Amino acid sequence: MIFLIVFICCVFELIYVSFAPLRSGRWIQLWYRQLCDNFPVRKIFGGASLLVSFALPCAVLAYIFGNVFADSVFLTLLGGTALLLFCSGPGDIAQEIESYTRRYLDEDGNQPPPDTNNFLNNIDAIDGDPDRPYLRAIAIEANARLFAPIFWFSVLGPVGALLFRMSVTIARSPTLDPVDGVVAKRLYDILIWAPARLLGIGLGLGGTLGPVVGVLSRREVKLSQSEALLGDAAIAALETTITDERDQHAALINSMFSLVKRGFVVWLAILALLVVAGVR
Repeated sequence: MIFLIVFICCVFELIYVSFAPLRSGRWIQLWYRQLCDNFPVRKIFGGASLLVSFALPCAVLAYIFGNVFADSVFLTLLGGTALLLFCSGPGDIAQEIESYTRRYLDEDGNQPPPDTNNFLNNIDAIDGDPDRPYLRAIAIEANARLFAPIFWFSVLGPVGALLFRMSVTIARSPTLDPVDGVVAKRLYDILIWAPARLLGIGLGLGGTLGPVVGVLSRREVKLSQSEALLGDAAIAALETTITDERDQHAALINSMFSLVKRGFVVWLAILALLVVAGVR
């Protein structure tokens, strides 16, 4: 069941149609604000109030899948697929990459302003290193938007996917107070630690494994280093030579996204083998 749900989600999200318009994530921040404004959550729980706001929706979801959907394979499949698609994103990474590269290669000059929500339009390239920040960002975003939710869905079920989606949404919110920001960032660092390293291995298996093993072995295991490690592993795994020529920028971005998709295929195959072996 888990493999089928994950497979459907990957196929829809990376190849066919995206559900990005249905998942802005604003409800997560709204829910937290309403909870704190209408109940003495901060007074009772202090710095743990954010964790309490996460626990309540997760408990409801656990009850639904553990009791309401428990006796129906169809409802479990439908609900699990919808939940995982909802917890991915919130944006469509494939669409954003396509939009960016199309704009980059189009020299007409008669184009609308770039989409500010596109993560590639919000990257500041470093002088003398115009490609690597974009390539690293693709791997990091692919992990946060799709691989990490899939990982936690596979480990903890729907509750795991929802918990990760809530943590990454709050951690990236610009309107958090300092205490909530620290709690959210630490929870995000904890939840991203394992998926970042596993996706790095998948990128190595889909590209060049040797350099990735070197990156993973020499980097520290600190929670806060996960995204940096994944970015380094993605660059090491990319087989295409990185140069400073402008006309290769879009090609390198497409190469990195192809590598990311191969990394997903690697882990889908591993998950399928685990299912066959009776592990999941």
